[in-house]
Amino acid sequence: MTKDTISAALSAEGLAASQDTFTLAEEREAIFLVAAPGDVMPVNKVVRVELRDKVLCLHTVKDEHFWFTYDLILGLRVLAAKPGKERVAGFAK
Repeated sequence: MTKDTISAALSAEGLAASQDTFTLAEEREAIFLVAAPGDVMPVNKVVRVELRDKVLCLHTVKDEHFWFTYDLILGLRVLAAKPGKERVAGFAK
């Protein structure tokens, strides 16, 4: 993928960039699929994406940072916000 393609995909999901950095809301996360020799490696629970000139940095909820060149990114998946559950104390009627 290219920088423009990734930026367009994240923008289409309703995410706004601040100086080429996309930050996902607390209730959302993304999964990036990265090419590895003979395999595809998923980078799960991405909450921030920094788009640089030749590389991108993926930040996860565990405060891990993954740096990749754009040509290694095969795809991305942005998970929708999870609906809030109604919780009832005791027995519901």
